[in-house]
Amino acid sequence: APPPPPAGVVAAAAPRAAGAPVPASPLAKRMAAQMGIPLAALKGTGPGGRVIAADVKEPSAEEATTAKGAAPGAAVVPAGAEYIDLPNSNIRKVTAKNMVKNKNENPHYYVMMEIEMGALMGVRKSINEALEAKISVNDYVIKAAALALKEVPACNSSYTDEYIRQYSAADISVAVNTDRGLLTPIVFGADSKSVLDISKDVKTLAGLAKENKLKPEQFLGGTFTISNLGSMGVKQFTAIINAPQACILAVGGADVKVVPDGKGGFTTKSVMVVSLSSDHRVVDGMIAAQFLKSFKKYMENPLLLLLSAP
Repeated sequence: APPPPPAGVVAAAAPRAAGAPVPASPLAKRMAAQMGIPLAALKGTGPGGRVIAADVKEPSAEEATTAKGAAPGAAVVPAGAEYIDLPNSNIRKVTAKNMVKNKNENPHYYVMMEIEMGALMGVRKSINEALEAKISVNDYVIKAAALALKEVPACNSSYTDEYIRQYSAADISVAVNTDRGLLTPIVFGADSKSVLDISKDVKTLAGLAKENKLKPEQFLGGTFTISNLGSMGVKQFTAIINAPQACILAVGGADVKVVPDGKGGFTTKSVMVVSLSSDHRVVDGMIAAQFLKSFKKYMENPLLLLLSAP
């Protein structure tokens, strides 16, 4: 038998046989599965080369190529065609897989509502000038949605075959586009935070997302999602539910609309259209309508959003 290593020297981990399971902690396994990262692509820093939670991060392109080899099944293109292959990040792969699964397995339906934005835009302008801050419309949207979830908690739920789980806190996932794909960092307990605190959280989380510095616990989970394309000039759209959540709110941009003034003439008003996508197994049409009615109340009476601050 070989002699034992000298005292104070830790023996290196034995090479793992091909196909052998990768040693990893239960938390690391769960995080890797949620992020779509093969354990074989990770370098374990735990005892004996064990993969621990701190090791779970998206591998570089070089590491991914070494771990997986060349991608099979390259697309067939006409001879002479010019193209470029852009490698999919693990985030994009997981998003693509989940989008197909969520759309196919969750019975979506959509309810839309118009929101008058005049009062909120006026309050926002005054507060931004007074605080020398830049609180966005979406920060108010997050707060209004969180308060509406407290009034209509059925929309703050998820479905299982045995029960419907209804959450106490409104943990709002906010869709953020990054170079690696779509991420949904979470504003935890948005119902109990002020609009200013929500604004600070969103700026911090969006910055971390774009710099690839989000921790898994900052974007895995959430109870309700908001996707806002209004700043891009989009007026209305529908979104795919972020399962296991029951709902996602798609927010368009405000537009000027000509309406009767009630005196035989016409006037204009600023209107924003929102679309609520719901899982019909959890949220019936009447419940979706109640949520949007509550959301509309808070958006059109923005002082209620300020009065609800802690």
